[in-house]
Amino acid sequence: MKMKFNSLAFRLFITSTALALIILPLAAYQLISVYRGSIEANFDERLKANLSLLIESSLQENYEAPTKPKQFGGFAFTLPNSGWYWLIQPVNNDTLPVYSSTSLGEEKLNLTKKENLNTAEDGTVKFYVKYESDRKLRVITRSITLGTDEKPQRYDYIVTGDSSEIEDDIIDFASMLTITFLILGAGLIASTFLQVRLGLRPLKVVENGLTAIRAGKTDRLEGNFPAEIAPLQFEINNLIKSNMNIIERARTHVGNLAHALKTPLSVMNNEVRGKTDPLADKVAEQTEIMQNQISHHLDRARMAARVGVVGSLTEISPIMQSLERALLRIYQDKNITFNLECPDQARFAGEKQDFEEIIGNLLDNAFKWANNEVSSKIKIESNKMGETVLNITIQDDGPGLSDKELSQVKERGKRLDETKPGSGLGLSIVSDLVDLYGGKFDLSHSKLGGLQIKLQLPAGS
Repeated sequence: MKMKFNSLAFRLFITSTALALIILPLAAYQLISVYRGSIEANFDERLKANLSLLIESSLQENYEAPTKPKQFGGFAFTLPNSGWYWLIQPVNNDTLPVYSSTSLGEEKLNLTKKENLNTAEDGTVKFYVKYESDRKLRVITRSITLGTDEKPQRYDYIVTGDSSEIEDDIIDFASMLTITFLILGAGLIASTFLQVRLGLRPLKVVENGLTAIRAGKTDRLEGNFPAEIAPLQFEINNLIKSNMNIIERARTHVGNLAHALKTPLSVMNNEVRGKTDPLADKVAEQTEIMQNQISHHLDRARMAARVGVVGSLTEISPIMQSLERALLRIYQDKNITFNLECPDQARFAGEKQDFEEIIGNLLDNAFKWANNEVSSKIKIESNKMGETVLNITIQDDGPGLSDKELSQVKERGKRLDETKPGSGLGLSIVSDLVDLYGGKFDLSHSKLGGLQIKLQLPAGS
């Protein structure tokens, strides 16, 4: 099933894809946030452990004032500019010594720019501080009051770590997560595409089935459909059956009406036959008009019923060949040359009897008036609406018609030469049939010198 812009398949696919493209990035963002919190918590535990060790080491000799630890922390606290520092400094007292890690050297920590300040229950404060132009430190600090009750002194114990470890871990995790989600997203989109194609495939089967019905290949929608579409199949088949029943009843009523009206008219004609008084002449004239009108309208009703039949399809080539043989035999005394061009694949989307009546009337008229030549060309083409149609051209080399006669010839019952047999309803019936099938019918001057007739009728596939 092709995914056209306004198709159901396209809408389902785009909706599912859009939801995937929205949900997956949100899920990725949430996972990265959770992972950041976990990595940050682990990093803080390391800093907190170093802070506790720093406090313990500085108070081993004297609990009233801290001393500089002899050995503290790992190798990182000895490397200059490593980002791993510790600091013990008195608060609001410049006379007391300040102790710091070897890694800090002569540098001073600027702890005024705090971000995301958090105070824990144990009195520690954790925050980030900018260090240099492109680095940040994760800081944990705790204030402890030492000295005597008479002379207390508060000290800030500070331990920092390079937060690039946190960022590097998060970047690695985000990269891995992005690749995973891209693969997952591609898989979801592909599975959605397949799901839409497979899920809507029964609709394509329905479409093909209806096309086969319209083409006359079957009279039912066949197939084993899912539970959601099975009721549609049932209703379509019932609709087709009901349509056929209605048309059959209409044909029966038309036939009954024809017999019911023709019998009284025949009786009236028999009663006035042979009489020469004005009343008899008027009755004979009016009954003939009534018979012609009844024939015309019954034919039109019969044609309309046939046009409404679902699934009518007629092969044209056999009909044209049969008409060619019959007309050449009927008009053999005129030695007419008949040029026929008809593709074998040409098919008429309608009843065989209707096509025979249309073409039979027109060819018979052409042979009747032709001197030596009649031609018929049938082409399969597309009209302006993109529909496949049959363009039929019939020409003869007879006397043709004047412009005035061309405008009159399609009038119902109009005949231009009373010496030729016929009721005069032939072209009118042709015109009615063509209209019922939504086709086109036109008369003009032929290049052969006589009449040219152009028809456009629906083509069958």
